[in-house]
Amino acid sequence: MRFFKKILALSLITAAMLSLTACTYQGKTVYFDTPSGGSTVFKISDLKCSKKEASLYLMNAKNIYGTVNDVNLWADEFNTDTMTESIKDNVMEHLTRVYVLNLYAMENEIALTETEEDKCQEAAREYYQSLNEVEKDFCGAKEKDVFEMYKKYALAEKVYSQLMNSVDEEVSEDEARVMEAYVLFVTDPAEAKEVQDKIDYGNTFVRLAATYTELDTYQVTFARKEYPEEVDDVVFNLDTDEVSPAIEADGGYYYFQCIDKYNEELSEENKMIIIDKRRKQVIDDIIVDLEGKYFSDMNVKLWDSMEIPAESVDEITTSTFFVTLSNYIDF
Repeated sequence: MRFFKKILALSLITAAMLSLTACTYQGKTVYFDTPSGGSTVFKISDLKCSKKEASLYLMNAKNIYGTVNDVNLWADEFNTDTMTESIKDNVMEHLTRVYVLNLYAMENEIALTETEEDKCQEAAREYYQSLNEVEKDFCGAKEKDVFEMYKKYALAEKVYSQLMNSVDEEVSEDEARVMEAYVLFVTDPAEAKEVQDKIDYGNTFVRLAATYTELDTYQVTFARKEYPEEVDDVVFNLDTDEVSPAIEADGGYYYFQCIDKYNEELSEENKMIIIDKRRKQVIDDIIVDLEGKYFSDMNVKLWDSMEIPAESVDEITTSTFFVTLSNYIDF
């Protein structure tokens, strides 16, 4: 198993951030090669993530995720153990995706322009000056370190933007179609025959579905590929009010009655879901390619030990690392 495996999509942390997701950790798949150096949290090929960089990301994530509707979730009345673990997982996922995209950039000779590097320098100066002494002490970073972090992040954004521009965003109405139907599912062949006989006799399908189905609900809204292929082949050819014959799949028998063969609003929303899946597939293909070429390792002991001290929680308030860079560079 490799460090790149099973990388899942992650929503934007802020409007300025990439759709960065990444490696797996704690209960997910992680590949360990040899122990990273004492101040290195992880490495992918020759790229190393320092404790300084991970600490800076951790500070920002603590405040980005730790405030909801102006409510401070780090207050004494809240249990923060689960939140801390979740935040650390997201930081690790985010950081490793930045490094994967930087590795891809190296392979494909993609680099920041001189102007873009200058913007990173300006952003680094502004962000570093915004830190208080407790924050600087916690992460241990200097302005030059922030500059290097911004260059990596900006390059990851540049690569991601180029990759997403290559994604085909044309989705046909039929591919995106979402339909509504009544569904009846039984596993016993004799019961399936009984259902079919009652359908043929003219019994109301919705009453049969409510009576016989072994599913949790008998009214569903769905797109393609949510049911087995055998179901899609039949159901997406039904007209409104039409009832399907028995469809053998999933160890039983499905019957459907079409309520609406094209829900326009949900179908439009599904187009974006399909495009997002295509975008994710582009990144997944890169991961598969890179995992066959490079090894990586993680200093689990170091990472597990990295936490914001309770006495410093109120003084570590920085949350503008990503926003500051986006104010200077927009890919």
